[in-house]
Amino acid sequence: MSFQILEIVLYSNTGKMRILPLRTNSANIISGASKTGKSAILHIVSYCLGDKKSDIPEGVILEKTSWFAVHLVREEEELFIARRNPGPGKLSSEGIYIEKGSKLDVPDYQKLTQNSNRDTLITLLNQFAGISDYSFEKKPGQTRNTGAADIGKALIYCFQEQGEIANQRLLFHRQGEQFLPQSIKDYMPFFLGAIDRDHVLKKEEVRRLKQELRRLESNKAEQERMRGTFFERAHSLIAEAVSADLLSTNQEMPHSWKEVKEVLAAAINAKAEQTFPETQYGLELEKLFGLQGDLRSKHRAISEEVAALRALKSGGQGFAHEATEQRARLSSIGLLPTGKESIRSVCPLCSSTLNTPAPNAEAIRATLQAIMHHLEGVSSDFPHIDKLIANAEAKQAEINAELRNLDSRILAIQNVNKRIEVIRDSNAKRALIQGRLGLYLETISNVKDAAEDSKEIELLRSRIQALELSLADEALQERLDSVLSLLSKEMSDMACTLDLEHSIYPMRLDTNKLTVVADTENGPLPLERMGSGESWVSLHIITYLVLHRWFARKGLPVPNFIFFDQPTQAYFPPDVSDETVRNTDRESVMRMFRLISDKVKDAGFQVIVMEHADIQEDWYQMMIAEKWWDGVKKLVPLDWMNGV
Repeated sequence: MSFQILEIVLYSNTGKMRILPLRTNSANIISGASKTGKSAILHIVSYCLGDKKSDIPEGVILEKTSWFAVHLVREEEELFIARRNPGPGKLSSEGIYIEKGSKLDVPDYQKLTQNSNRDTLITLLNQFAGISDYSFEKKPGQTRNTGAADIGKALIYCFQEQGEIANQRLLFHRQGEQFLPQSIKDYMPFFLGAIDRDHVLKKEEVRRLKQELRRLESNKAEQERMRGTFFERAHSLIAEAVSADLLSTNQEMPHSWKEVKEVLAAAINAKAEQTFPETQYGLELEKLFGLQGDLRSKHRAISEEVAALRALKSGGQGFAHEATEQRARLSSIGLLPTGKESIRSVCPLCSSTLNTPAPNAEAIRATLQAIMHHLEGVSSDFPHIDKLIANAEAKQAEINAELRNLDSRILAIQNVNKRIEVIRDSNAKRALIQGRLGLYLETISNVKDAAEDSKEIELLRSRIQALELSLADEALQERLDSVLSLLSKEMSDMACTLDLEHSIYPMRLDTNKLTVVADTENGPLPLERMGSGESWVSLHIITYLVLHRWFARKGLPVPNFIFFDQPTQAYFPPDVSDETVRNTDRESVMRMFRLISDKVKDAGFQVIVMEHADIQEDWYQMMIAEKWWDGVKKLVPLDWMNGV
């Protein structure tokens, strides 16, 4: 079930409200004189329901109104939509206020602030109307774009403007706009229910299966192209596995992907390592290397000690030799007497007695005396140094012997380790090959043999073919023809009720030419060739009434309301009161409104008629929503025009 209209609301520039209430599931007639704003109501509703641009006529309405709004209802849910007046000379406004809930009150002017935009409004209206995701797919060779069902396409069935309701060539709202006729044809099966949810789901499944089919066919073609190369690679890897003892030397080369995967899996799962007594040798070798390091450290320390002692001895010997040489030279010329007193008072150059000893001479003598003292000490240390050197060299010899022994033991263990390294290298090679096999097996995990691919592809093609058969144009056309046949019967009955010309013949909706056709004895007679304004108006009304009765009964996603603007225009001029109307015209008009009243009752939709006629009959007056005949009451109140 879709939605109907509870109220149409206008807000003035000063914040006042004009509320036009409407009855649901009923006919609502707004009767009034010309220039009271009746025709603008249709355009206001259309604008509030998401039109890209406003067709509200220029003048008082646009000048004195700030916001336009509609209050919608669907079962227990309500939706209030207000859209800002684009203003004179402008086409549209993105200022949109939306409120959703149950038992909503019309909001005050101060509450109207933009909380949405047109895209959000369209999405919300699609949901509120019950329009599911459906897109029309063009046939091969067609150039038009693929579209989607939305509220704009559904509203085609909700409006009949003054210039449309009596048009002999165009049956539907906006049918004269470019590209709209084709869009109406494309989506009419969906809105008539010939395309149900099951049909949409099947179409989506076909689309998904075709994508999968294209993928499988592409994979199959690629696999067939690369099959020889792929098997060469597989055979090469299997040969490596055999050489590393991962597979038996009697292994035969496989010739199917299934066998390849089995052989590779067996090689990957083979035991990768050979065991060897590495632990005991490793620990012993580690211990010997530790001892070797310690001995070498000791050897370096002793070698440094021996070198230092020898350097000390060599330095002492050099000092002693030089000091002895200098002392001998001084003694040979008698410059250094042996007595301490004579040393202080005798001139070292002329041997004369000095009353005041010379400092320089005294210093020379003191220095030489000190040298002589040190010379005696150094000479006495030489035997001790020789002993230290001998001890250090003995320790050094012991360490060298121990190192030679350790080297021999290490070499023996290393000879054993060479055999261990061979095993280790073999294990590393096996692990490397297993890694390459695993990587290759992953790359061919989705590769199947030609027979398997062909079987899966054939199953997929069969599934697609079965679905497409149920979705075929012929099947769809059969369902659509069934719906149109039911509608045709009701259209024919209504034409007889209105006593229309050609009503003795069956009437039907032609979805290809978007018109009404009477199937006469002389062939099909389209609307444009039927020769009276009464027929044109009546068949527009009949078509819309029949369609909405069908929409309501089937719960289809089309808003449950119709706007008819000036349906009596074909019968008499708008400035002539009904008392002066000829009896034939009056009778036709009464039949038309009685038909509307009868067909709306308990049908689950509403009709809003903007009309000049004010028939003084109780049944007609009961359909009146408002009268605008007194010159005071109009769509825009008089006080708004005065800026109040």
